[in-house]
Amino acid sequence: MYLTIRSGLEAQIQSGELPPGAKMPTEAELQAEHGISRSVAQRVLNDLASAGLVIRQKRLGTHVAEGARQVNLLRSVDPRLGSANLPGRLVTVSAEVLTAGKAEVEVPGIDNDAPVIQLIRVRHDLDDTPIVVEVAAIPFGLAPRLLDEQLETVSIRAHFTQTGVPIASSRMYFDPILLDQGKADLLGIEPGVAVLRRRRFMWQPNGQIAESAAYYLRPDALEFYVEYTDQNG
Repeated sequence: MYLTIRSGLEAQIQSGELPPGAKMPTEAELQAEHGISRSVAQRVLNDLASAGLVIRQKRLGTHVAEGARQVNLLRSVDPRLGSANLPGRLVTVSAEVLTAGKAEVEVPGIDNDAPVIQLIRVRHDLDDTPIVVEVAAIPFGLAPRLLDEQLETVSIRAHFTQTGVPIASSRMYFDPILLDQGKADLLGIEPGVAVLRRRRFMWQPNGQIAESAAYYLRPDALEFYVEYTDQNG
């Protein structure tokens, strides 16, 4: 219950459903809503505060912190989760079918002439500042109807789940790079700035690639961390 409640509140904060300054449920309200003990409710709110997502003040209650932009990287690689629940809105720059050899990201294990769907999207924060450029390539045969989706809201992992495409493993790499002109323009910053690029690969149970994606992060836009909690602890 602790994990379920905390994950739910964290997702609401990061999606903007609970915006900066919003009042969080009290310990008593969490107890009544979820049928949990006071210690569990207290742990949920204290852990959100430790992560920098909320501020707890005596007599004033608990409120969402300004600029609550911490993201658990495990949510970005866990194939069981439909979305990492990053804050803000997505804007589609381009969505097209092309050959794997012409995609902006490497798509290992398939022929250069094989068709892939390439999506380029930009995520904006709650202040509408562009913070992440996403470039994703998916073998066309795995998602032939993807371009019919609402691309400003669709998650690739959620789409795979809905269409029955199994994902067996996911891996993420981190590269410091100098931003090229195209990505700099999308982020509204100068080219040549050092940024962190995250590259994610997802594979099917048969070892075939399901998605190759790269994320170009605006400096100081988000804080990433890795946290594992023992569900039996």
